[in-house]
This record gives sequence, structure tokens and C-alpha cells, in this order.
Amino acid sequence: MMDIIRQKKVLAVEGKDEINFFNALLEDVGILDFEIHEVGGKDQFKSKLPALVKMSGFSDVEVLVVIRDADEDANAAFKSINDILRKVGFEPPEEINQFSYGRPKIGVFIMPGNSDTGTLEDLCLKTVKDHPAMDCVNAFIDCVSQLESPPNNFAKAKAQTFLAAMPNIACSVGVAAQKQYWDFDSEVLTAIKVFLEKMK
Repeated sequence: MMDIIRQKKVLAVEGKDEINFFNALLEDVGILDFEIHEVGGKDQFKSKLPALVKMSGFSDVEVLVVIRDADEDANAAFKSINDILRKVGFEPPEEINQFSYGRPKIGVFIMPGNSDTGTLEDLCLKTVKDHPAMDCVNAFIDCVSQLESPPNNFAKAKAQTFLAAMPNIACSVGVAAQKQYWDFDSEVLTAIKVFLEKMK
């Protein structure tokens, strides 16, 4: 985390992939006056969100957005974030992927969105589901799924395979967002774009 908050709109996200992805997406939707802080993984929100609130400059923050993966249960992820927000004295939003209207205005988005299970990788992959390379990706994943020790995380494996098929390989989904390998015009991103527009 940075030592001081300089913007009035702040996002707290899990890691560097999310920083790169949301930097690219926010630029795409025309939101430029923000800063993003990574907490270092979903289990770190419990300690890093309170630390963020205590940082110099936070008293001037008008919008706080918290974004994390649903993993196996979007509602449980939402409840976890809301419990942390209440402990630091904030009134969190009542519904998933919505905002409260205190000061600061607080929004919580659980990826991939629409109360689905999954992660940032799942969201990114949905934007390119009709890309020609996905036939190759799916064939590879079908093959490795038959191995005695298949990948532990198929979404990550699938995303990395897709990126390996690009003209210039990107090392992560976040870097891929910077290279515009994910389709930011996809309808799959409508929910997150509508959510982010409420930061304005």
C-alpha cells in the first residue's frame, strides 16, 4: 500500500492483477481521478482495510470501492467484506455490487459479478469466449484435465493458455488487460461498468 492517499476515489483490491485490470478498465470507461490499493490477497482484507482507513488523507476520501473474488460463494465474500467495513465504523451497502450513500460512499463488487462463483480470471475469460483461440484453449484444458495431477485452478490455467496464444505473450491477466487482450466491449462487463460509473 502507498503511504498516503491523494485521490478522493479509492479502490481496495486483492493484488497486482486487479490493479492492472482495473487501471485499464477505469481508463476505458473514462474514470481517471482514483487510486488503487492492493491488500495482498482475499485473506488480507481483514487487516489491510482497517490500515487503509487509518492512512493519511483518507478523511478526504469520498468514494471507497472494495473488490474481491467470489471464489466458491459470492454472498459469503460479500458478507465477509461488509463485516470488516462495519468493524471500522462504516455502513456498507445492503446489496452485492451496490453502493451505500454515507461519507464515504462505499461500494462492494464481488467478481465475476451477478452473484456468480469464480474469480477475475473467470470474468476475463467470459469476455473472449467467442475468440478463435478459445477452441485451442478448450482442447488443451480437456487434455490436461485427464492427467493424473491436473491443474488445481482451471480458470487460471485456462487464462494462461489463452494468453500463450496471443501474438505477444502476457505474463498475467492484469498485464493482458493493459495489452487489451480482454474484450472491454463485451456485454459480460456491463455489470462492473455500471457499478464503476456510480463512482463518478
